[in-house]
Amino acid sequence: MWITRRVCFVLVFFGLVASMWLKPAPMSAQTPLTGDRAAPLLNPEQAGSKQDFEAGLNSINGGTSYATASYPGIAFHRRNSNVGYAYYGAGCTYIKSIPGATVDDNEALSTKLAIPEGATIIGVEFQYRDTDAATNSRLYIQRFNGVGGMQSIALLSSSGNGGYGSSYTAASFTPTPYDSYSYAYSLVWYSGGVGINHALCGVRVKYAYTPSVARPASTPPANRPDALQGGITGYNFTAASDFVAVDASSRYSYAGAGCMILTEGLNLSTEVDMPDGMQFRGYRAFYYNTSGQTMYANLVHVNGSSTSTVAIETTTQATGYANDYIDLDNNVQIINEVLKGYLLYIRPGSSDSAKMCGIRSFYSLPVQGRSTAATSKPIAKVVGDRDAKGALLSEATKEPSPMQTLELGTVEESASPQITDEYQFLTPYSFVPRDTAYVQQIDAAGCVSFDTDSEITYTFQLPAKSAIRGIRFYYRNLAGNGATARLWAYDGRGWFNPIFAYQIPTTTGYASQIVDYTGSHYDLSEGSIHHSISFSLLNPTNSVQFCGARIWYTTALRHFYIPVAFK
Repeated sequence: MWITRRVCFVLVFFGLVASMWLKPAPMSAQTPLTGDRAAPLLNPEQAGSKQDFEAGLNSINGGTSYATASYPGIAFHRRNSNVGYAYYGAGCTYIKSIPGATVDDNEALSTKLAIPEGATIIGVEFQYRDTDAATNSRLYIQRFNGVGGMQSIALLSSSGNGGYGSSYTAASFTPTPYDSYSYAYSLVWYSGGVGINHALCGVRVKYAYTPSVARPASTPPANRPDALQGGITGYNFTAASDFVAVDASSRYSYAGAGCMILTEGLNLSTEVDMPDGMQFRGYRAFYYNTSGQTMYANLVHVNGSSTSTVAIETTTQATGYANDYIDLDNNVQIINEVLKGYLLYIRPGSSDSAKMCGIRSFYSLPVQGRSTAATSKPIAKVVGDRDAKGALLSEATKEPSPMQTLELGTVEESASPQITDEYQFLTPYSFVPRDTAYVQQIDAAGCVSFDTDSEITYTFQLPAKSAIRGIRFYYRNLAGNGATARLWAYDGRGWFNPIFAYQIPTTTGYASQIVDYTGSHYDLSEGSIHHSISFSLLNPTNSVQFCGARIWYTTALRHFYIPVAFK
């Protein structure tokens, strides 16, 4: 008996020692929070469980639908051009170098949180790889108002040192409305250190929403036409810190509260995400300026073979935080993602006294007919194939362009009328490099070319229970170099699968090809799978260009099969 007791005592003793050694450092023992991380936290950090996350479905009552937005680690980008990051594998990314001694606001990675306007955030899962017993990485949902104000909606930390893991918001998480009129929302990851001991593998955000319905519309003030409330209207607010740089010449840094500084190179850009058929009414640029530097907020559209400038606008004030509205009602823009995608460019100032903080786009049901007249060629001081502000220029042409004429009658446009077909046009500038060692350039046709072996990715979100019918890739490959377009699936825990791969053929000019995937289902797993499109290149040359992709999907399939990727 005494032997048994002694053995038990020894085992308990070593168990306690081991647990103390393996236990992650308490929050108070880590670097004190500064900058954005010191902002008000609406929901305190409380450890939850997967059951808490799933039970969040019961947090909102009464005829509400639920969905989950999923982002793999490779969806995140740097906010400082001196930060180095790399691909770990299975959709995960990690920090490999930083300009300073610790990971702070300027060294964090981020991506825009894009869910339906008016939705309610009811839970968050943070997926990571952690083999560091001393420090944890952190995941925040932060929101910025464009004028220096910010709050953190949620905070989750990694734990332990056992490798892949997940942390969840607790059952006490307060449901938080997603208000895209007032705030830009960002997922922000602070690594626990430099190197492969900490990797970001994914984030899932569960939300509740109700179908959009027309509401009584109010008349907006004359000086704020984008303040229309009611009717069928919508807003898309993107923090400047979630504008990305694809061109390797750009030098930029984070200035706090979602704002950015650009010291060298080309503009930062973001995709314009609006429902098909809506009218793009205008956009409001938020910035801070006390030095009188000229900053820019430009709009272009890209169709897979050319790009055309819609608006080139400069900031007008130098009195601190300010904003300007760019009205597009006299230059009618109807969102038609079969034909083209829109990009917003910002060119911040070069110091804390002149920084861009975000852009809020405004759309509504069409109030004017589609403009069929050809737009005039943009008039600007031209440097090469760019204007003096760095915006891309091309000769404007009437629609449909030759590229679009070739596509008429293809499988997307002749689909069965018994299903609801939708499209999402992805411009190449919204794709994110998997590794900062990759070198990309952008050109006047709206395409991306490469100087190194490269892979760029885009993570997309489609409506719940949507079905992908196919993806059309746009490219030019004059020399027949080895380039591949892929659709990937990840689960954030080490599993991944290339759903399909398409080898880019040799071309004589700009071309496109649909990869037909009829019957595949996008979200059988209710958001537990992350989906990304990638374009990769070996033996790079500027004769290979990636010019975008268009997702063809439906929200009303009558039947489907389950591909191997989801079994």
